[in-house]
Amino acid sequence: MEEYHKYSIRKNRFRRSFLSGLEIEGEESLRCGAGTYRRVFISSPIDGIMEGAGWGRLHLEWELGPDMVVTVYAAAADIQSIWMEDRQISCGDVFYSDEIPPEQKRHLMERLGAKKAVNQQDILLYELEGRYLYLFIDIQGYGEGKISRIWVDNRGDLFMDTFPEVYREHGSFFHRYLSVFSSLYLDFQERIDRVAELMDIDTAPAELLPTFGRWLGVDVSGDFLKENRLRLLIREAYQLNRMKGTKAALQRVSEIILEEKVIILEKNVMREDTQAEDQRLYEELYGEGTYDVTMLISTYVPEHQKSQLMFLLNQFKPVRSRLKIRFLDTKGNLDEHAYMDMNAYVCEAAQGVLDERQGMDGSILLPE
Repeated sequence: MEEYHKYSIRKNRFRRSFLSGLEIEGEESLRCGAGTYRRVFISSPIDGIMEGAGWGRLHLEWELGPDMVVTVYAAAADIQSIWMEDRQISCGDVFYSDEIPPEQKRHLMERLGAKKAVNQQDILLYELEGRYLYLFIDIQGYGEGKISRIWVDNRGDLFMDTFPEVYREHGSFFHRYLSVFSSLYLDFQERIDRVAELMDIDTAPAELLPTFGRWLGVDVSGDFLKENRLRLLIREAYQLNRMKGTKAALQRVSEIILEEKVIILEKNVMREDTQAEDQRLYEELYGEGTYDVTMLISTYVPEHQKSQLMFLLNQFKPVRSRLKIRFLDTKGNLDEHAYMDMNAYVCEAAQGVLDERQGMDGSILLPE
């Protein structure tokens, strides 16, 4: 029985292949440019080790726009050159040249006896035989998206050899029928082999991250964090729990969420260092309670996200304290949160514009 091999097309092979209108994204994906109508990927030849090697199943996944069409050509040969127009031509010289148009490359694939499939993510390659397998992926249509998880194996089914020899007709209807169950079996087996990735914060699906947060005592429900920020928060949740109730914990959580350095003012500390002449103004700025905490931020947080932000920060604030968030507008007024080296400015008359969060601070003119 022929030994089973699975060939994954990943970043290293992408670099050795021909790409037009596509960019490498991560380890196993190609991103489609939005302003290009046609994108082409021609893989470097996959070596099946022996001459006359058989090929099984080609698999690829994509997330593309509704008007985009994916055409796949697959061809196999024992040699890496072909006779055309009374001369021998290297397939690599044609496929990987930037000067030769895609139509000529597609024509060469047809000369090699390529199999064609349109908008199919699983393709059986039983009729192909040859040591070297060539793949040509043609994506046409305006839009954005990516293709990923491209791989090919050399058998396509695992169950054929369990039947008597009289049933073992390669490429027959029975052979293709068994391939359905083999594909399901191999896909499930791959998911089982990669189950450890589900427990890795960097590779786990985004929908599992809130569950990991609950395990670590952090409620991140609400779907208001970007995926990369959420992964970073969960990754540091253990250390943050150990610092819970401290100024450092609030600063780090805020930095992860808002992607900026924040300033935290604790009133019980400021009372010792600050001599406020106007006690009422002092309390309006920094709170009336001894344990009030004021956080100064520069990133504007929309109203619909403010409550979610407070919900998360309240999980890390000190007990009995009250947390207030103040957005440092670039047009701060005196007797408010205006600081000379941060958001103070010299007033200049300007025309007001609606729907741009412009405050009526006395410097806005309403023209006739």
